[in-house]
Amino acid sequence: MVRKFLLSAAFVLASPLQAQPAHDAGKLAEFKTFAQNYRTGRSLPSFSYAILKGGRIVAAESMGWQDHDAEEPTTPNTSYLVASITKTFTAATLLAMDADGVIDLDDDFTTLSDWKQRCEGLASSGSIFAGGKALDDGYLPPKIDCSARISLRQVLQMRVLGKPGSNFLYNPIVFGRLANWVEQKTGKPFDQWVRRYVIDKAKLGNIAAGWRDAKGAMALVNLAPPFRHAKDGPDSLEPAPLPNPEMNASSGIVASATSLAEYSLALDQGRILPPSLLQQMWTPPTDADGKPASYAYGWWTQHWRGQRLVWHAGRWPDAYAGLLLKLPDKGLTLVALGNTDGLSWPGRLQVAEVEKNPLALKFLELFAAD
Repeated sequence: MVRKFLLSAAFVLASPLQAQPAHDAGKLAEFKTFAQNYRTGRSLPSFSYAILKGGRIVAAESMGWQDHDAEEPTTPNTSYLVASITKTFTAATLLAMDADGVIDLDDDFTTLSDWKQRCEGLASSGSIFAGGKALDDGYLPPKIDCSARISLRQVLQMRVLGKPGSNFLYNPIVFGRLANWVEQKTGKPFDQWVRRYVIDKAKLGNIAAGWRDAKGAMALVNLAPPFRHAKDGPDSLEPAPLPNPEMNASSGIVASATSLAEYSLALDQGRILPPSLLQQMWTPPTDADGKPASYAYGWWTQHWRGQRLVWHAGRWPDAYAGLLLKLPDKGLTLVALGNTDGLSWPGRLQVAEVEKNPLALKFLELFAAD
């Protein structure tokens, strides 16, 4: 089935929100107008976003339709596969497990039973994630060394190429195997650990840790189906196959925009990690040039006009994309999710540049200067 992207939209307020000061109300209205245009320009049948400020949700918008026939409006409960935003859940889980002595982040990741086979397969695949291949900007990352010892910490920080720990290159393939290592070490499914240390601990609803997570059933029931661009033109969409919904360290979380906003709030309030671990999670190692790396523990990190940013994007090609962007020092968060990959942007694999996403840039320009 192929259908033209419909330009009208249903806008549903996620919950009764308190009246905003005139200054904020104007900015929120401007952002909403921008988001409306962004949605249609990026062909997002279903699009949801939420903004947090000062410890509460100050905006929550649901736009479009959550079904194939454009009959069921997107609601505050509409959920999406958040793809690599899952990595932030993994980081919080493993840091908490390390603090409790369940694992040690300096343990040898390469003791994973199938690591040698998988590493050698990656090394011979020609994938950019194996290193040794110049990126579009000319950067040549070192090759992966399948004989090297790599720690869990180095995988969490995406520092696995060349001499482990020496340099950063975003590597979702190796990162995803952290779940397998934890399962072999503990004998328990990874989703159970994510629930114990993140979802259940913070009493979060409308979140599923993969499609087998019975506790997250409503998030699975409310999943917006994915779409991809059809051959009829840039405004034509067709249903896309559902990406792999299994839970691993790199992907698998299914959530609504408001539930991700509640997750962000729980992080800020210390309901998931104590302040010391939260700061550790968001503090990047230092590169050889003496500058902070662009990635900490499961989060991209950078500064924009003097403001500290921590964030993660998610993208399933031809299916879903999203963004979780935080300004920890200002108590600001933007969550955005959609059921095409239209929210994604061509970022580099070794440099954090979230401002190249137009939606993120508009958010920063409106709210980061306060």
